[in-house]
Amino acid sequence: MEKETLMQILQIMRDYAGNGLAIILYIISAIYLFIKEKDKMKRIVLLYSTVMIMFLFILPPFAVFIFNTMGQEVYYRILWLLPMTIVIAYAFIKVLWSLPNLKWKISCCVLGGILIILTGDYTYDNPYFSKAENRFHVPQIVMNVCDTIIIEGREVRAVVPSEMLPYVRQYTANICMPYGRDVVVETWKENNPLYDAMESMIADCNLIAKLAAEQGCHYIIMHEEREREGSLEGYIYQRTVNGYEIYLKEDAGLF
Repeated sequence: MEKETLMQILQIMRDYAGNGLAIILYIISAIYLFIKEKDKMKRIVLLYSTVMIMFLFILPPFAVFIFNTMGQEVYYRILWLLPMTIVIAYAFIKVLWSLPNLKWKISCCVLGGILIILTGDYTYDNPYFSKAENRFHVPQIVMNVCDTIIIEGREVRAVVPSEMLPYVRQYTANICMPYGRDVVVETWKENNPLYDAMESMIADCNLIAKLAAEQGCHYIIMHEEREREGSLEGYIYQRTVNGYEIYLKEDAGLF
């Protein structure tokens, strides 16, 4: 059991390290400060804390406790406690000030800048990132749908497809939902029949309409190409916005 947990921990570390250069810089900086830094308080904050955090992180019993209480998916966040940026920056400045002349200092700055750049990656190569379409950093389609159903001065309740879940509340607090993005995270997931109905292979519109009404939803949002059967009884089609059909409950009483 401990061996399996340790393998999981090492995999999390590998995933967190990325190309590994930032971790290498961090280790080199920490070693340099262990040798050169004499201030006791700085050693506690920058160095001893690093050792303590890493010791806890790779300790299987500690990992098991976090896995059971918070979930394995969030365990990597413990690595956020490592003062990586501060240690690297402080070590770099300490080296810089130890150099004898301006020429060496400039060369060190250029080299440091190049190394920092190489630790990262081009964000938009990642399929999970895209260039912002607006100042809210949400898909423009979501904004357009939300703007269509928002009613000034009051809240409305809408059930939306899973691809919209992370963005609706990020854009506006005037739209409430019967479930949030937590339903797609396995360790947080709570049973919600309406979500299951919305995300089934073939949408059972009769069931969706029934459950949406029970959960007080004024609106049902569905993609126009969604495979479905039955009808959204009790909900009236309003309009289609960027491929998403908007249905309003007959007795919603919003206007």
